[in-house]
Amino acid sequence: MKIAAIISVGTEIMRGKIDDTNSTFISKFLKDCGIRTRLRLSVEDDIADIVKALRFCDEADIVILTGGLGPTDDDLTREALSEYLGKPLVFQERQWELLKVFFKRFNRPIAESNKKQSDLIEGAEFIPNKNGTAPGMYYNKDGRLFILLPGPPRENQPMIKGDLYGILKENGFFSGEIYTRVYRLYGVGESTVADIFTGFDEDIQIGYYFTTGGWVEVHFSDFITGEAGKKRVDDITKKGLSLIDANNIFRTTDNDLSFITMKMLDDTNKTVSFAESLTGGNLSGELVKNPGSSKIFNGSVVSYSNDMKMNVLGVGEKSLSSFGAVSESVAREMAEGLKKITGSDICISVTGIAGPDGGSDEKPVGLVYFGYNFDNDSYVKKEILGGNRQQIIQRTINFVFMEILKHYSYNCE
Repeated sequence: MKIAAIISVGTEIMRGKIDDTNSTFISKFLKDCGIRTRLRLSVEDDIADIVKALRFCDEADIVILTGGLGPTDDDLTREALSEYLGKPLVFQERQWELLKVFFKRFNRPIAESNKKQSDLIEGAEFIPNKNGTAPGMYYNKDGRLFILLPGPPRENQPMIKGDLYGILKENGFFSGEIYTRVYRLYGVGESTVADIFTGFDEDIQIGYYFTTGGWVEVHFSDFITGEAGKKRVDDITKKGLSLIDANNIFRTTDNDLSFITMKMLDDTNKTVSFAESLTGGNLSGELVKNPGSSKIFNGSVVSYSNDMKMNVLGVGEKSLSSFGAVSESVAREMAEGLKKITGSDICISVTGIAGPDGGSDEKPVGLVYFGYNFDNDSYVKKEILGGNRQQIIQRTINFVFMEILKHYSYNCE
């Protein structure tokens, strides 16, 4: 198995101002490629420190460096690799012209300092960056591959997904084509998924990763040649999914829940509306980010205050005074009032405590009531969700879309 090392360059990382999420993303990508990440290092924007890190990685077949490719004086990664390899940096006029076009597209003047982003290590190749000014580059030295990527994830992740696989294959780090089936699992932790696959003795790579979106991503992947290899991965994936289903875990394909929900509603000619307290408009925003949502989304009411709940949705003052805004009664009345306003086939309300303050022994942080009205079939569900404020809001959103899909027994394959 080929061995990789990842070096994250950035003073902000070393001083704790930002997290090194790049190394995690790259490690997952390499694992799916059958490449083991053996070292992950972080260093400041300093040539001597970067060179020391490179020397520490002398046994690695692949060394990937992220960060330090910007135009300022403290962006020194390309200079450090140049020194380590003993190869000069050569200005590339063609790359400079491409940078000028990039800046012109956004009506921004280009600074003279950006010229250093057109320097290329002699014998290396650029990796195009469609989302920023800093191109990546790669250099093969006697079978060892050195790869430089910009630091911002919105720039390097598309390069990793779109270019890195081809570079690795082109340089002989694997043969065949990688084939991956990806699924999302909700309401479950990474350790539980690991337990499910304990003893799953199949010749395939299985990876599972918890995401900030509140789901666990499961990857079934292997290198294949032809349709026979694809069928083998598909057959093993089915066996893996049967284990997941046996544990009553909600799963979907690798698409956003909101997209799958929108497609289901479109397929069944259903309309939906939301009455949001806890989520403050985020639930609606998650749905309408999908093109075509106007066909199924009638509108929503963001009723954060009690006055809005009473005056717009018709929630009774007695319910609020007797049970509080976070209660079964209020969730039900919010959904019923929304039905009267919008006439949507599906009307859903959410009210809860996202924290970090506002909780009590009786109503802890993470308590959420969901009011559901499906074609005049009404009910309320209560959940206590873990995490910080943003995680609770995101998990609330996930629960709403999951309930819609479950209610109509929608096939998420």
